[in-house]
Amino acid sequence: MDLALTRRGDYAVRAALCLARRGGDGGYVKTREVAQTMALPASYTPQVLRLLAEAGLAEARAGRDGGYRLTRPPGEVALLEVVEAAEGPFTLERCILRGGPCHWEHACAVHAAWSAAVQACRDSLRQTTLADLVAADARIEAGGGIVERGLPPA
Repeated sequence: MDLALTRRGDYAVRAALCLARRGGDGGYVKTREVAQTMALPASYTPQVLRLLAEAGLAEARAGRDGGYRLTRPPGEVALLEVVEAAEGPFTLERCILRGGPCHWEHACAVHAAWSAAVQACRDSLRQTTLADLVAADARIEAGGGIVERGLPPA
């Protein structure tokens, strides 16, 4: 089984990370800079940034000094918010066994376990902020590797 973001979700997370890197100075980041820095398709980056703006996570400013920036500090923006801005609500919508809508009155035997797994994933994404991602990205660039939540560095 592959739990993965769509391409749009992937691009939204990368774009938000780029904006978060600039979160401390309050400056705007040009669309082309986001695309180049994060290896995003230049033609699709404006749509991705618009998704973040529509979700209230980023704001746009026109003009020579314009671009996009986060509306809140990176430490106050949860990864879940970014994912849901691109992918829609991260919820249990269909029965894992029956394939159709999962109704509580007809829940299958797997429902409780699967629902708990979805909630654990939501909780993890909610607890991870863009500031956490910026810090992890800096560690990776410095050759330090990834530090899993609650585990010591390797």
